[in-house]
Amino acid sequence: MKKTISLFAFLSFLVFSCTTDREIKSNSIAIDPTSVLIHYWNFNAIAGTQAQVNPDLTLIPLGGASISYSGSGAGYMDAFTPGYDINLQNTEVAGSGLRARNPSDTKNLIMSLPTTGFKTIIVQFATAATSSGAQTQNYSYTIDGTNYSTDGLNTTTFNTTIDPIASLVSLDFSSIIGVDNNPNFKIKISFTGSNASGTTGNNRFDNVTVKGIPLSLTAPPNNLSYNVPPSFTINTPIIDLNPSVSGNVTTYSVSPSLPAGLSLNPTTGIISGTPTALSPATNYTITASNNYGTSTTTLSITVGTAPLYLLHYWNFNNLATGTLTIVNADSTLITTNTANITYTGTGTGYMDQYTSTATLNTQNGDVSGLGLRFRNPSDTRNVIITAPTTGYKNVVMKFATARSSVSGASIQNYSYSLDGVNFITTGLATTTFNPNIDPTYDVVTLDFSSIIGANNNPNFVVKINFGGTEATGISGNNRIDNVTFQANHI
Repeated sequence: MKKTISLFAFLSFLVFSCTTDREIKSNSIAIDPTSVLIHYWNFNAIAGTQAQVNPDLTLIPLGGASISYSGSGAGYMDAFTPGYDINLQNTEVAGSGLRARNPSDTKNLIMSLPTTGFKTIIVQFATAATSSGAQTQNYSYTIDGTNYSTDGLNTTTFNTTIDPIASLVSLDFSSIIGVDNNPNFKIKISFTGSNASGTTGNNRFDNVTVKGIPLSLTAPPNNLSYNVPPSFTINTPIIDLNPSVSGNVTTYSVSPSLPAGLSLNPTTGIISGTPTALSPATNYTITASNNYGTSTTTLSITVGTAPLYLLHYWNFNNLATGTLTIVNADSTLITTNTANITYTGTGTGYMDQYTSTATLNTQNGDVSGLGLRFRNPSDTRNVIITAPTTGYKNVVMKFATARSSVSGASIQNYSYSLDGVNFITTGLATTTFNPNIDPTYDVVTLDFSSIIGANNNPNFVVKINFGGTEATGISGNNRIDNVTFQANHI
């Protein structure tokens, strides 16, 4: 009889000694001793409602490891205290944990766990539920980021203990090859049981770890490369350059320094930024390093100006004789919209061709031939230049101009429209010009490159009207030739 009492006391001691720290370990598995901690959430820094929780530690900062609670309904994630001691890493102590609140039957806890550069993956976490929380957790995974499966998974369902008693769940993906070296690996936890649809209660998680074996445990990185465009454009943000490399990299470096405005992230190897100065073609050596060696690649980087395209061009050399009502561009890059010049308004003024001596601003090897003139009276008319910029930006207009004699209008006024109706001068550096007398021509430049509304605009129009006492006369005219619109392609 004494032996029976002693045995009962011993068993009771074991049970209570295992639960005094509020945790019972379960379904624990052996982990390869060469494994490293890839991602770790201890949740000690969180407080309040959470939409997404990033790891407290990660070896893949570019990979976007996170935990979220997706689906419909009023359920949400927030912090709870105190957390659990199970599965703590790095001599840490229990602090906060993460809880998924009911109703949980319409939501899933999604753990995004990229494994790039690692294999033989083991995921572990401490978990429990409140008395009214969902009784059952169901586990599945995806290797493409979309379609979930349980194939080969050692544990697909778990009945939670009741807080404050926590359990350790171990999900063994070491035999599932598709999980290795996979940037799209995710785990989904769904919740079932009669309590899951309730309006109170929750499931609790703490100390989530993802461990795996580096693919190149004792080897230097190799096959470092970047896909680099032939050149960059000054003051234009570049598309981030991401490295391609085999093996583990602890740090990246570059020599010489990248062009002004560009930088190399020493952890991820990403080259990003906006070049702020011109730079000739220069070779840059990028080095990827770990404790066992390095891998290098050479990039040739040029920073230049954006290529200018001749968007619209009038050389007028093929103008018909007689009065003209509309003059279409001699060349244009926009086939769906017609670029043209008209002379609108009232009175007897009209436009026609004349023999031009202007060679200023000619394009494509053209020679002087004909030009376009706007006859007085010009004070009641406007030159309307329809110049759609669809697909282009940083627009600059140029043209050669003069007046016929002292009887030609002595003032040209410039404005523009973004809607094809209302004309303004906002942001335009040159709004008026006094033309010389033919054969002395000048080039007028109207720079719209800082006017954002002029970019990619099918309704863009430039207007020229005339002033001075001469504009009311019945003789004389203003003349233009070699009209160009140049721009950068968007």
